[in-house]
Amino acid sequence: MSRRVVITGPFSYIGAAVARELGRRGWTIHGLTNRLRPAGAEAITVAPLTFESVHLERELRGADALVSTYWIRLPHAGQGFDTAVANSRILFAAAARARVGRLVSVSVSNADVSSSLGYYRGKAQVDAAVRRAGLPHAIVRPTLVVGPQDVLTSNIAWFLRRFPFFPVPDGGRYRVQPVTLDDAGRVVADAVETRGDLEVDAAGPEIMTFAEYVRRVARACGVRRWIVSAPVWLSLLALRLLGLFLRDVVLTREELEGLAQEKLLSHQPPRGAESVTAWLRANGTTLGRRYVNDLDRHFREGARAPILTP
Repeated sequence: MSRRVVITGPFSYIGAAVARELGRRGWTIHGLTNRLRPAGAEAITVAPLTFESVHLERELRGADALVSTYWIRLPHAGQGFDTAVANSRILFAAAARARVGRLVSVSVSNADVSSSLGYYRGKAQVDAAVRRAGLPHAIVRPTLVVGPQDVLTSNIAWFLRRFPFFPVPDGGRYRVQPVTLDDAGRVVADAVETRGDLEVDAAGPEIMTFAEYVRRVARACGVRRWIVSAPVWLSLLALRLLGLFLRDVVLTREELEGLAQEKLLSHQPPRGAESVTAWLRANGTTLGRRYVNDLDRHFREGARAPILTP
């Protein structure tokens, strides 16, 4: 029997990994996206992702599952975390009216409604909306997802290839627990196929300090660089100046604070099996060859282009 899943962002990042994994498992996939369909994804039907209730209910009707990967990385162009929370609530309400069989939401590790960080506080508000939707549900909370076109890792590699030293705020002693994109897609797909309500982290088997992660990226790229500690204020100033040159937001204060608070560290047994270090080694020759401009691919000329092919 054919199973039908609706995925937001099937040609973006985590959404593409989930679409690839569920397609491999025999699911029929319908995407809600504003990106163009890439070659090789002809089996995926698509409709625009607009947060209009009647439209969403129509597109969701008859679905065995909805996978929501919708979110924004940072406030920009009149959109903020509050916007993303409100839109998510509209989506989940439409899913409930359409009687979708299961709701799976991609959150973030250590989401917390009392957090001082808008990203993590907003994600926790979305988690609460999932629980209130009245549908069988799962919440999957990835840590640092590493894969092709990953903004953080790709751009770390880009800087390492071009500068003789790499400053890390406050020495980079805080820990991260990265997970490969394929593992994250598998964990989400497993959550789609699991019965009952579920809340799990998607984290890999390796834990390291952020400074050590930067060193592993450097080794994978075949470069030797001086990893230096820098005060947070100086790091932010340097990032702001680089952002002006690159016409991008390289990293925000909140993202730095999230790293320092070890928000990308899971407190559950790892569900990812793949070594991120091994992934870096296997992909090091291509990693960081070009800068990944996040504003371009979400708000400017790249906003319609697919990021990844499922």
